[in-house]
Amino acid sequence: MKKDEIFAVIGTSLGMIGALLIIIIYLRIKETKIFYRKLIFILSVYDFLQSVIFLLPGHKHKTVCRIQFELISGFCTTCQFWSALISLLSYLKVVKQFTDERSDKIQKKFHVFMWITVIGFVVSALFLENPTDSTTYWCWTKNKAFVAVFYSFIWFYLLVCLIFYIFILIRLRQIIKNILRKYQTTKVKQMNQVWIEFRMSFIPLIYILVIIPATIRRIRNLINPSTPDIEVINILQGLLSSSQGFWDFWIFVVFDQEIRKKLRNSFSKFSQENSNLDKVMFKNSFQEKAAFFGKDLIDQQESGRPLMDFTNKDIESN
Repeated sequence: MKKDEIFAVIGTSLGMIGALLIIIIYLRIKETKIFYRKLIFILSVYDFLQSVIFLLPGHKHKTVCRIQFELISGFCTTCQFWSALISLLSYLKVVKQFTDERSDKIQKKFHVFMWITVIGFVVSALFLENPTDSTTYWCWTKNKAFVAVFYSFIWFYLLVCLIFYIFILIRLRQIIKNILRKYQTTKVKQMNQVWIEFRMSFIPLIYILVIIPATIRRIRNLINPSTPDIEVINILQGLLSSSQGFWDFWIFVVFDQEIRKKLRNSFSKFSQENSNLDKVMFKNSFQEKAAFFGKDLIDQQESGRPLMDFTNKDIESN
């Protein structure tokens, strides 16, 4: 395995684990099922599937390589669309004061539009001649036109995400100024809600960061295919390209106080259940010993008299 291939496996595995943890937390803790967490949950499902596809050993078989390229194209586009949707809905909820019901309707319409576009990308890739390039750990395309359109599409949506992010920051600043000027409970609640939406907008920023190395490498190859690759860029591309699930997990948990609280309560409950189980097991073990050594041991316990200490020597002597 080459160095960049090793980093690709590490980054992809981290992304898959992070996305899987978000999925488990969302499904396990019922109270987490509110609108913005639902968006991150859906993105995590796409991230998880994308990570699984990245781990396919496509470069060893032409057919698998072709399938891997098609699926990577589809799920990369899906993650990019969903990141853009999170930015859009954050903007609408913070700046335009949209309700969850209104946002949910937009999300459903966007979902349909997204899948139509993704299927269009995948179908168009089917008609490419000699499309795959197995020089890296995963299979990708040699077709310059497809690469140019693919990355132009990505960065168009990412720039839109950045614009929404700026508007959200401006709105958050205005609310904080109003609170400092005159303390109002309603404004504090509004700021808390805006802060939640602001944290959501970190998700598209993460996508921007993880896609930068791949973009640099592809642009260099488009300009001059004979240009030698830069090892650092190759390593960063392998490490980051499919690691979004890992970074999303930390945003989902670290920046969400309620999720952390629910997790702590779940762990405490789990520890308490284990403790109760240990007590039951100890009691059963005690009763088994009592049955072996005689009823006198139980009588001593009920009467409050000191219990005999049965050691291995006592057992051997008996």
